[in-house]
Amino acid sequence: MKISKLLNFKYSKLYMLMIFVLSILSSVLTIIYPMIVGDIVDRIGYVDISHNMIVLLVIFVSLFVVNIILNFILSIYTTNLSKSLREKLYKKLDMLSLTTIEKEQNGNIINIFSTDIENLSNGLIQNISKILMGITTILLALYMMLTLNIVITFILVAISILMFFISKFIIKNTSHLFDKRANTLGNLNSYIEEIISSKPTLDNYHYDEKIEETFDNKNTTLYHYGYKAQFYSSLTNPSTRLISNALYVLIGIIGIIFAKSNILTIGNISSFLLYANIFTRPFNEISSIFSEIQTAISSMKRLLAFMKHDTSFEFHQKYLLPISHLEGNIEFKNVCFSYEKDKPLIKNLSLYIPQNKSIAIVGKTGSGKTTIINLLSRFYEIQSGEILVDGINIQNMDISFLRKQIGVVLQDSKLFNGTIYENIAYANPSASKEEVIHAAKLAYVDTFIKRLPNGYDTVIHNASLLSEGEVQLINIARMILAKPPILILDEATSNIDLLTESKVQKALSNLIEHSTSIIIAHRLSTIVHCDTIAFIENGEIVEMGTHKELLNKKGKYYELYTSQYSNKTL
Repeated sequence: MKISKLLNFKYSKLYMLMIFVLSILSSVLTIIYPMIVGDIVDRIGYVDISHNMIVLLVIFVSLFVVNIILNFILSIYTTNLSKSLREKLYKKLDMLSLTTIEKEQNGNIINIFSTDIENLSNGLIQNISKILMGITTILLALYMMLTLNIVITFILVAISILMFFISKFIIKNTSHLFDKRANTLGNLNSYIEEIISSKPTLDNYHYDEKIEETFDNKNTTLYHYGYKAQFYSSLTNPSTRLISNALYVLIGIIGIIFAKSNILTIGNISSFLLYANIFTRPFNEISSIFSEIQTAISSMKRLLAFMKHDTSFEFHQKYLLPISHLEGNIEFKNVCFSYEKDKPLIKNLSLYIPQNKSIAIVGKTGSGKTTIINLLSRFYEIQSGEILVDGINIQNMDISFLRKQIGVVLQDSKLFNGTIYENIAYANPSASKEEVIHAAKLAYVDTFIKRLPNGYDTVIHNASLLSEGEVQLINIARMILAKPPILILDEATSNIDLLTESKVQKALSNLIEHSTSIIIAHRLSTIVHCDTIAFIENGEIVEMGTHKELLNKKGKYYELYTSQYSNKTL
C-alpha cells in the first residue's frame, strides 16, 4: 500500500488544503510586521505613529486567530487520521491468514496499533505543517532582507547553510538508532505480553530470575538505543541555536557600522534583526523536531511493512456466491497443504461428511488433525484440491458468512472482558435471556454461575480467575446457543472432570444430532458413538470406519485404543 492511500480518509484532502493555506497565511503575517516595526522606529519623535500601531495590533491579532484555527484543524486532522489508520490496520489484520499473524510477534502488532500510529499522526503530520511554515517563512524573509541589504543577507544565508549541513549530518548518523529503538520496543512489548499470558506456568517452574534477567537485557537494549537516539538528535537544536545567536550579534555589529555610514537606518537595523530572527527560527524549530520526524518515519516503515503483508482472503466480489444458509454437507477433494515449501502436512486428503453426521478424527500428535479443521474454517489456504460445503467451493464463499455457519469449541477457547451473560450471548446476540440461561443449563454451568456474587452479571476481567473447566463449560454453552449447521469440537471436554464430562456429552449429543460434526479427541471414550472415525497419520487417512469396525480390523486405531484402555475389555 502506498503512503498516499494509507493517509487518505474522508475530507483528508480538504483538511490538508486548509492546513496549507493557513500555514502560508501565518507565514505571510509573520513577515509583514518587522517592516512596520522598522517604520515605527524611524518615525518615533517625528510623526504620528498611532496608525502604524493599530495596523501592528491588527496583524498580531490576525496572526493569533490564524494560528488558533490552524491548531484546531491540525487536531481534527491528526485524530481523524489515527482513527482511519486503526480502521485500515484492523481490516488488514482481520483479513490476514493465521500463517502470517503467527510470524508476527503480538507485541509488535500492538505497538503498531498504539505507538506507531500516534507517532505517525502526531509526530509527522503536525511537524510537516511546521516545516511548511518554516520554508515559506525562510523564502519570504529572504526576499524582504534582500530589499534591505544584500551584503548582510549574503552573510546570513552563508551561515544558515552551515546550520543546515550540521543538522543534516546529525540526522544522517542517528536515523538508524530510531529504527532500532522502534524494533526493540516492539520486541519488549511482545515479551511482556508473553510473561503476562504465561505467568502461572512460569511461576510453577520458578523462572523468576531468568525472566527478570531476560527482561533487564531487553530493557537495557531499549535504553541503549533510546538515549543515544534522543541525545544525538537533540544536539541539532543547541548547535543551530548557538550559531544563530552568534549570527544575531554579528548582524547587530555590521548594522551599527552601516548605520554610521548612512547605508541603513536604525529602523532598517531593527527590521533586519527581526527578520534574522524570523529567518533562523525555522532552522532551529525544524532541527528540534527532527527526532520526532525520525521516530515517525520509523513508525511509518513498520506500518507500511505490516500493510504490505499478502492478504490471502481478498477475493473479487463477483466470485462470491450469494448464499443465505448451509445444510452442512462437507467434502474434502484431494486437498494438499503445507506450512513450508517441500514439507507437505496434508497429502491428497479426500473425505466426505454427510449432513447431520458426525466424524471423529484421531491420530498421533502432529498428524494434521487440527490443521484439517483450520482449513475448513479458512484460517489457512490450501495449496491444491477443493473443500466443498453443499457442493460449493468455500473459496467462493464470503469468509465471514462461512465462519458464522461453523461453531468451534477449542481446548483453549477464550472468554472476553464482559459479563458471563455477554460471553454466552456472544454466539447469538439476538437470543433472549431465557435462551441464554437454557443453554447454560444444558452445558451444566448454570449452577456454578448462580453461585457467583452477581450471577450472570458477574464481570470477567481475567479469565484465569475461573478454572479451565468452568471456562470451557461457558464456551460450550455459547456454542449450544449458536446452533450452527457445522460443529467442530477440538478436545472440547479435555479440561472437564469425568463426572461433568458425561453430563456435557449428553448436552452436546443433542447439538451434534442437528449439526454436521467434526470431533477431535485424544480421549477415545468420547468418540465411540460417532458415525465415522478417521485415523490420520502423516497428513493422510489410513483407516476409516465405525468404532467397532476399526477395533475388529485391529489396525492403527486398535493400537491407539488399546494403549489407552489396556486393562479394559474391548
